[in-house]
Amino acid sequence: MIKYAPLALALIAGCTPEPGTNLPASDHPIVGVWRLVSWERRMPDGEVTLPYGETPGGQIAYLANGRMSAQLMRPDRVLPDTATATAGEMRAFILGSFFSYYGDYTVDSEAGVVTHHVEGALHLEWLDSDRPRAFRLEGRDRLILTTAPDPQMVAGGVNTLHWERIPSQ
Repeated sequence: MIKYAPLALALIAGCTPEPGTNLPASDHPIVGVWRLVSWERRMPDGEVTLPYGETPGGQIAYLANGRMSAQLMRPDRVLPDTATATAGEMRAFILGSFFSYYGDYTVDSEAGVVTHHVEGALHLEWLDSDRPRAFRLEGRDRLILTTAPDPQMVAGGVNTLHWERIPSQ
């Protein structure tokens, strides 16, 4: 799927793209690498959980060319005894304490939505899916992403992830 054709055609024709073509701009404030500060999940009944604990680990990168990747982990995880753990226990450990995916992304600044177009992911059900997130920037160094309820992950849960920009060297 070519997501940048409208921009390429506009440039060839010598005009600017129409607003709402959902293309990331190299100077868009979301472009950069971000460190996960907190992750909160709110269930429909009001219960709030911290899926990867008080101090989750993680990084999300939005490149100016429209590519993104995300890795999230529970930093206090302890590897099961590999000599005695079953394959099921190891799988549960991995899936319950680490998550990653990558692909293209598009930004709709007017709507405040960034959509991750997933090409590869630890969870197979995410392959070839679109994952929209409401986004809000607080200054240039704080990014807040909020998911819609996702029945594939946790039925009805809304996730809010706070990120801070990792300064470039």
